[in-house]
Amino acid sequence: MLTILIVDDEKLERNGIKFLLKREQEEFNILEAGNGKDALGVLATHHVDILFSDVKMPYMNGLELARQARETYPDMEIVIFSGYNDFSYAREALRYGVVDYVLKPVDPDEFEKTLERVTKNITVRREEKERQERRTDYLLKYFLIEYLYKGSEENEERLKKLIVGDSFLNRTARMILVGAANGLFETEEEHFIGSLRERLQREFYYINLNSNESLFLFTEKYTDYKNLADSMYIFFQQQYDSECYFAVSEPLKGWQDMPEQFRVLENLLEEQFYQPGQHVFLAGAEQEAGAYQPVEDAEIMEQISKDIRYRDIPHLRLDFQKLEQKYRRDKQFSEMYVKFVFSGILKEIYEQLATVDEKTLSKKVERLYRCRKISDVLDIVSEAVEEFETVAKEQENGFREEITKVKSYILHHYGEKNISAETLAAQVYLSPGYLSAIFKEETGVTLNRYIREVRMSKAKELLENTNMKITQIAKEVGFSNSSYFCRSFREYFGSSPESCRKGKTDTDEETSSDI
Repeated sequence: MLTILIVDDEKLERNGIKFLLKREQEEFNILEAGNGKDALGVLATHHVDILFSDVKMPYMNGLELARQARETYPDMEIVIFSGYNDFSYAREALRYGVVDYVLKPVDPDEFEKTLERVTKNITVRREEKERQERRTDYLLKYFLIEYLYKGSEENEERLKKLIVGDSFLNRTARMILVGAANGLFETEEEHFIGSLRERLQREFYYINLNSNESLFLFTEKYTDYKNLADSMYIFFQQQYDSECYFAVSEPLKGWQDMPEQFRVLENLLEEQFYQPGQHVFLAGAEQEAGAYQPVEDAEIMEQISKDIRYRDIPHLRLDFQKLEQKYRRDKQFSEMYVKFVFSGILKEIYEQLATVDEKTLSKKVERLYRCRKISDVLDIVSEAVEEFETVAKEQENGFREEITKVKSYILHHYGEKNISAETLAAQVYLSPGYLSAIFKEETGVTLNRYIREVRMSKAKELLENTNMKITQIAKEVGFSNSSYFCRSFREYFGSSPESCRKGKTDTDEETSSDI
């Protein structure tokens, strides 16, 4: 709703303008003042879109009011009324940016035309401002995503030119990286942002990374972010029946900390594969994660079996440590039962080592059963874990073959909507978590990021070399939502699909006037 201030020392004249305004279909918030001096007081306490003012008034006339108002409120639309058909008034009014000069008595038809002109000016200016804000936001997200993944002084300098004053990034205190496995952030993005703000009752800055990952920036320094992430988990579970995982950063000293903290969050989020019952992971709380928690034998043994089968040494050590803590602390188990548990692990390890024959394995098991202390049992199994780790490292070149297979699968199936770590891991017989870890170590990017890179590159190729419609291209490269595809494309390349098709894909050229 537009706010209009009517300034005239004659109440009858103000009522006449109000009557004409109320005849319009659009509703207005109407304010009044009896002279220019009072009008300045109203302007100081209210946002005013249109100023209607008489010329001849006590204390301060309309032209002086127009001059001071224009200096302080440059976007305000100003219309002067006067009963004097004197060109000198009109000429001086134009000097102060008055958009129209209307003679009294006011002709209703002329007034309607004037009102239409000034409201159109406001609409055009607002639309242009919104376009500029959207463009700036696209550029900010584009360079921020580049900075998060790649760092670089060049991206930092570009961001500095976009981040000014009280920008959200200057005030960001924490980041929360959210992972989903069902394309949630492609299909529901347009709907959940407003609902989530209402649920959390706080502002955040939202950055979509891909259909399964998004980053949320928050400004509160003293909020309990564990509880906040728990609230977000409940929201997505209840509203969208989606099982999400949340990695919460440590406090940020400034936005320049973001790339380093982001890498920590990516690593934390990979824990979802190993701790499916835990949905919130806190950076800087690794010591808590290693603390002893009672766990069922079957659960730990099952995970250790997977670790051995998938050659996932880092998590084999962690899970072995859990089992070690359990039996060091809990004295209720018999000596024979403990030996039985750890001999099972020993057998599984050596069954994976082709260099160890059955006779050697029998001797090691027999040695374990002769142990008199649990520390001796643990030493034997630890030796086996170290031996297994050594062999696995010698076979690391074999993982390059798995990574090549995964890349090939993505390049041939990028158009399928539900490519996930689970799907890809099944192709190479590795655990999803371990595949994610070695893929990032080998390529420098996460699986989700690589999938997005392939899809965006293919989309760009189709835009440049075919006449396919953008909606068709979106579907061809694995996006079910074409509007989401367009936003993702612009945030990835820094230009829209339409601009890319016209050959305007050089971000530096496009943004030189903005940065």
